[in-house]
Amino acid sequence: MRISCRKFARSAVLMLLIAAMHIGCGGGGENYAGGGIGGTGVVASSVGTVTAFGSVIVNGVTYETTGAEVFTDNTSRGSGDTPLAQNLAVGMVVRVEGRLNADGSSSADRVFYENYLRGPVESITDLDSRSKLVVILGQTILMDDRTVFRGTTAVSIATGLLVEVSGYLDELGRIAATYIAKIADSIPADRMVQIKGAVQDLNAAAKTFNINSLEVDYATADLSRLPGNTLEEGQHLRITGRLQAVNVLTAEDFESAEEFGSGLFDSVDLEGIITQTRSPAEFEIGRYTILTDATTAYTNLAPQDLNRGTRVIVRGALTGRSILADEISLPEKIKLESNVASVSPVEKSLVLSGLESITVLTTATTRFNGKADSLDQILPGDHIRIVGRRAPNGELLGSSLLITVSNETVKITGPVESATSPTLVILGAEINTGSIPADGFFGRDGKPVSPGEFFGSVMPDDYVAVEGGLQEGSVIWNAVGFE
Repeated sequence: MRISCRKFARSAVLMLLIAAMHIGCGGGGENYAGGGIGGTGVVASSVGTVTAFGSVIVNGVTYETTGAEVFTDNTSRGSGDTPLAQNLAVGMVVRVEGRLNADGSSSADRVFYENYLRGPVESITDLDSRSKLVVILGQTILMDDRTVFRGTTAVSIATGLLVEVSGYLDELGRIAATYIAKIADSIPADRMVQIKGAVQDLNAAAKTFNINSLEVDYATADLSRLPGNTLEEGQHLRITGRLQAVNVLTAEDFESAEEFGSGLFDSVDLEGIITQTRSPAEFEIGRYTILTDATTAYTNLAPQDLNRGTRVIVRGALTGRSILADEISLPEKIKLESNVASVSPVEKSLVLSGLESITVLTTATTRFNGKADSLDQILPGDHIRIVGRRAPNGELLGSSLLITVSNETVKITGPVESATSPTLVILGAEINTGSIPADGFFGRDGKPVSPGEFFGSVMPDDYVAVEGGLQEGSVIWNAVGFE
């Protein structure tokens, strides 16, 4: 497929670039804020969700961690896989600093984790059977099927419970929780809590500021770790203090909160939620402006998928708070595209033409973009691009939907359930590849292969993308390749 070929070409160039580089960045002492990585290879930093262990996997990259030093709350917990397993968990948002090596491997020198906040649950609101809004320290936390729970469950979350949250700021100013851990049944006697956020409504005379609904009193706080020993409007901070009352915090300690620390890197990866779109070539993820150009590769998405509320992974060059993107991808890999065959507002679901065996469910967290703002505005015949995910019970959930005018394009990307030439079963849909021309099959490296070679290599759970077009209500498939 064309996108796969482009991806292959860029990967080959990147490997040649890495092989040609020999970088040795010195670093003296323990810089807990990051930076100062020695050795050869491309010096890199990756901020994203831990998806698996066996080393550590962040943003789709497997980092070897045998010699990696692990930090939580800016304190070293030791080096190697044992402290990694003892202090980190799937779902946590971490920063990995290390190297991308010329042989294609990656190695971590340091792994950092800091929670987004730690405090008692103030209130809980059910959005639907899969989603809740929880208020903690005056911040709105969004929980859904993508949240990993430790020591508790979604149904066990109760007011007063002391929890730790990791996640991403979304386009509505909420924290989309990727990880929630129970710390205690209630706030401890010292009432110590933690929060990360931007200074709002700074009042230097009263020595107070806000983080959304939380009022922070810093009259007796230690400012020595801040630049110039002072606070500024909009400054992003990590705060430790005592909760005096609901939404009133007396701060004791401040430090700057920087996603990428203070280090200089040749390449960075940033996972997050698009909070603002400025133009087709510019969007924002929290405090970071992402810029694209003619060389930016879109590995499993198209530029029109870059909408507010969509979670993406960006790789590129960091300058200040801007990242010039070399590559943009989606962490959620299931994608469907076709005209709408039917919509069920009662079931909150829809079915696409040519893919009628697949039912897509929408939730309270589904983002709607384009010509419809909600499910009840979508009409049969509208064209729709869906980025989705599997729920734990196997249901297919729509994460983001882009609704446009009708056209005949049909696409499906998902895990292979079975493959017996000429039929693929993907997400329960039978795809007959008999209509695909011989030059329409692509292998794992993005290069053309024969139909026999393709079916000889495809395995269950491989992600495969198939493209075609609607003709008189049926799909004529014309290309297939590995995602």
